[in-house]
Amino acid sequence: MEKPSSIEIAELICTRLSHDLIGNIGALCNAVELMEDEPSDIDDLKPLLKSSSETLSARLKFFRLAFGLKNAMPKTLDEMILIANKYVQTIGSPKNPILIHWKIHNISLYKMIFLSLMALCDSFIRGGNIDILETDDGLAIKAFSDFDLASTKLESMQKALNFNIPEDNPALYAPLLYLKNILFETGVDISLKFTEKEAVINIF
Repeated sequence: MEKPSSIEIAELICTRLSHDLIGNIGALCNAVELMEDEPSDIDDLKPLLKSSSETLSARLKFFRLAFGLKNAMPKTLDEMILIANKYVQTIGSPKNPILIHWKIHNISLYKMIFLSLMALCDSFIRGGNIDILETDDGLAIKAFSDFDLASTKLESMQKALNFNIPEDNPALYAPLLYLKNILFETGVDISLKFTEKEAVINIF
């Protein structure tokens, strides 16, 4: 397939980020309007304000690293892990969380890790785990769950890694398209393999 242009990928990224932020922005706006109409309800609205603002903060910090310039890279491994963990907490639920297990030493891998995390988190239906393993050959990010993963999305992710942009909700695959584009001329390869309950992105 023909490699999409930088403008096409940028459009998909903007659409994806807007989608991931708009719900909590709307919740904050609605809460502010309700406070203006009924100031006495402020105590009832505080949990909503706190939850929405924390989600927005966690996602914006994560997106800045995943899609931003390299001068925004995390200063330490602990900072990188904290930002990724907080982002994933905004996706999973208390009943069905997504948990990350880290075996990483090289902080410069953060962008590949974050973009792969975004993609694999989209495959969960009812929570699960993600192992992030740095090896001598490269990087492996594995998602696994007690429940079936979203096979249709995973099939579309494979297509995206061949620069075949899915027609159904194409912005969903912006992280993988962006990552593939970054790696395209570096000689670094990326692949996705999956079964019913496991999906692995290998970068080598």
